[in-house]
Amino acid sequence: MSRRVFLGLAVLALGACNLQGSPPVSGDLLVGGSVIADLPPAQESAGELRPGMKVYRIALDQDEAVKVSAVSANLQGRARLRLMLLDDRGVVQAVSVARNWFAARQELTPLSLRPQIATDPGYRLNFKGQAGQVFYLRVENYALSQDRVTLYADPFTPNPAGNGEAFTSGIRQGAIEFVGEFDWYNVSGAQGYLRLTYAGPLDLVALLYLSPQDPSPLVLDPVMNCALVSPATLLVVRDRGLSRAGFDEENSGQYHLEFSSTPCP
Repeated sequence: MSRRVFLGLAVLALGACNLQGSPPVSGDLLVGGSVIADLPPAQESAGELRPGMKVYRIALDQDEAVKVSAVSANLQGRARLRLMLLDDRGVVQAVSVARNWFAARQELTPLSLRPQIATDPGYRLNFKGQAGQVFYLRVENYALSQDRVTLYADPFTPNPAGNGEAFTSGIRQGAIEFVGEFDWYNVSGAQGYLRLTYAGPLDLVALLYLSPQDPSPLVLDPVMNCALVSPATLLVVRDRGLSRAGFDEENSGQYHLEFSSTPCP
């Protein structure tokens, strides 16, 4: 392979990973700690907005789930921030979209950067990793003013529902907290009607399978949210495209399932 061809392939690979023009690592963000990032303003050039940015390394000492957040001190509710998490190969793992949900790369749109007027929990995303893994957090400022941002990396315990447990009556409250996550329940002994309640930004579905090999499960969503269960054996709850995720909060990733004897409308 010629040197010119090799360099061309390298540029294409970096572009696919969205690493073009990334600045050097600005420092380490320790799990359980925080850092302050002074972000330069975005620059407008040839009709494009190029964000001011910094990159931080997150190294895991143990297997754990981590919530990363960025809270603006200068612009606050007018902040236009985005977090992008990459693994040590430069592959995008998740990207913040709003304060209550995040997504895989293909879910991004410029309109998603609109600020929300609310108590600011920061732009956030969750991820899981193993001891020894290293991730890189790219913090981007799309505002035309500089911003001072506090970055946090907090360990947390994910919602435990949906790990294959039997669910035959009553209520379950789960949450889709990671990109690509799905919760599943054994409903082989269930009777009556199942209702799904969800009010967040994910494209959430609950799939009822007659068997694990069923190619055409019954689909519930926040609109068509009720069905007779029997004789289903498996229930799976996930984002329809496995690309969006939220947090264990109402109006984010949290959902409710309920069995009852009340027929569907």
